[in-house]
Amino acid sequence: MAEPEGLMPIGAPMTLPIRAEQVRITEADEAPPDFDNDAAAVLVWENYQRAKNYVENNAWLLEWQETDILYQSPIQNRTMRVEQGRPARVPRFLVAKFSRTLSRAVKRGLFAEQVPFLLRPIGKTTEAQVDAWTALLAVLLKRMKFKYHVGLQINCQALQGTGLGKYGWAEKTVIKKRRKRKKPPSSIELPTGPREVPTEKSDAFTLEEETVTESWPFYEYRRLGTTLFDPKWCTPDAPGESAGYCVDVDYVNFGDLQEMRALDCYQDIPDEETLKAYFFRTMEGSAPAGSQIEDSMTAQGSMVTHAEGRNRQTDIDPLKQPLLLLEQWDDRSVKTVLVYEGRKLCIRNEEHNLGSICHTSSTWWPIDNSGYGMGIGRINGPDQRIDQGVLNECLKMLAYPMNAPVLVGRGDNAPTQNVINRLGGFWQLDVPPGGDVNKAVGFMKMPEIPADAWRMMELIRTSSEATSGANSQMQQGNLGGPGSSAARTATGASRIAQQSDQSIADPVDSVAEGVIVPVVEFLVKMVKERMPLKEIRELLSAKYAAVIEKAIDEDQFIDAEFEVAVLAGQKLAAKQGIQQLIPLFLQILQQPQLLEFLHQRGETIAFDVMMDLMMQVSELQQQPDIFRPLTPEEKQQLQQMNPGAQKVQGAAVLEKLKGANKQAEIKSKGEVDLANKAAEIGMQHISDGIPLERATALLERGEDVQDLSSGLPNAME
Repeated sequence: MAEPEGLMPIGAPMTLPIRAEQVRITEADEAPPDFDNDAAAVLVWENYQRAKNYVENNAWLLEWQETDILYQSPIQNRTMRVEQGRPARVPRFLVAKFSRTLSRAVKRGLFAEQVPFLLRPIGKTTEAQVDAWTALLAVLLKRMKFKYHVGLQINCQALQGTGLGKYGWAEKTVIKKRRKRKKPPSSIELPTGPREVPTEKSDAFTLEEETVTESWPFYEYRRLGTTLFDPKWCTPDAPGESAGYCVDVDYVNFGDLQEMRALDCYQDIPDEETLKAYFFRTMEGSAPAGSQIEDSMTAQGSMVTHAEGRNRQTDIDPLKQPLLLLEQWDDRSVKTVLVYEGRKLCIRNEEHNLGSICHTSSTWWPIDNSGYGMGIGRINGPDQRIDQGVLNECLKMLAYPMNAPVLVGRGDNAPTQNVINRLGGFWQLDVPPGGDVNKAVGFMKMPEIPADAWRMMELIRTSSEATSGANSQMQQGNLGGPGSSAARTATGASRIAQQSDQSIADPVDSVAEGVIVPVVEFLVKMVKERMPLKEIRELLSAKYAAVIEKAIDEDQFIDAEFEVAVLAGQKLAAKQGIQQLIPLFLQILQQPQLLEFLHQRGETIAFDVMMDLMMQVSELQQQPDIFRPLTPEEKQQLQQMNPGAQKVQGAAVLEKLKGANKQAEIKSKGEVDLANKAAEIGMQHISDGIPLERATALLERGEDVQDLSSGLPNAME
């Protein structure tokens, strides 16, 4: 039956079970079962109810709400105690201190490098292609705000024992504005050549807008109670291994639904006029809470400080009122249901082809046969209670002498109420004859604080540090008193660093294998399948532009294969291994004979790789490129300072001089040979019977020619 114009759809009936004719299946399960929209709405709603009931029934065992309270450690009845004359109680923050210390150590271990992962090439993939892939993935992780959201997840992991996240791929239209000069700068001719000179007109510019579609993957930290997993989930850090589904609990308003309607994946969202009429007609305000777990950690459901719940309408704008949105994910399909006025409308029902459940989890202390874990709140919560309780009782006993009870004889000087005496005031006492006024009234003798109380507090702190791993030396940086010598030697400092790494090794493993590796592998898959090559070229820096263009032309970049590893020193122990290699690197630099030997074998040393490894050990966030090409001036200066080059240059000059001398010698010898040849020819003429007069005349003629070639004769001057 068609819906009346302007009214929201009735939605799917929730009273009927899913029927066989509502589901289409494929042979050999080639595609996920195809439920129609009514059946999909029933499926999502019922699975949501089951997952929510499971979490809410087991939340008291995991102590999430109690941990939330211990973290902030409020004093519940402070005002009442002060009014009754009892000393105010003071809070303790062991849970907050330990969780912050350890979560910070995990984040520093994972994000010490510029990129938190390492790509190892497989097969024919080259290092240049891997470097280009690393640069591309680093840009995508920055767009995801990956470090920020994973940091929130690690905080929850350390405190509550479990951190949850969600990743995905989206595209959005971006308007880029660029400045363009209205008129180019003027050009003038100088002796050194033409030069551009800016003018007032050339400095004026206009903004040009360009609309482009960009790939924007996302990663989102999910608070406890906002993502509900299949009750059968029993594999920590890998929800896709055992959880058949998970349901995300979210809230949308009018603007969100407008944006969702523009996407191809959503369907059957009411038109703009229908939505507008509904939001202005109902004005219900708040939407139903998605789960008690989420509601217990909001301003209206908790005794400690929190923001208002997502289901609350905090904006008076009617278009901002929230509606409940349920989205169920499994490894092959996604279904989305919009909930309003008790109705359930399926607005998305399709196969996603993303290859996974698209959700991550990380645990602190895993629990057998459970996807959830234990955190610092549950591990050290009892220690904080004991420490706070003993301390407050000790403070109470210390405060008694400041306001000690007064002892008076029964019936004598009995005040009807508490008496507050001012300085210099009078208090009249009834003293029997011959009695001592100082003995008529006296302070009650108070017992001393047991020494075991202080020892108990110290024991609790030591035990809690050892249990959680937040040791004062290993994690907090406190090396004890002046006599402590743990870090005075290299061996002691190394053992402290190793113990510090071991105390958080498992949580680092959890985040690395459960969050970073799946997300990076997902990005690689999406880049290969969906990202345009033009956008890939634009995202790469100038350092890798030429490499990537060549690789794409050869159809090698997209087909590159590699494995993903995490650069956390606590996880892979790579940092310790690199530290052991540093002395070898330094020896290589100090042994030129080794380099000559490698050259004879046709090999050399990659100094840039050695520098990268040293930078990894130093944990620098940025690794500057200290290797650069020589300038022409530096090349010339280096050649002048090089003894080998000077030797070669001297040999070249010597060879040049030898050549010049040889040429002069050849020329001189040629002239002598020419004179001898002429004399020989002359003698031949004489021997052949040339008259003496003719021979004499020829000789004189030759002398005249020689004189003329040398200049005018002296007789003619």
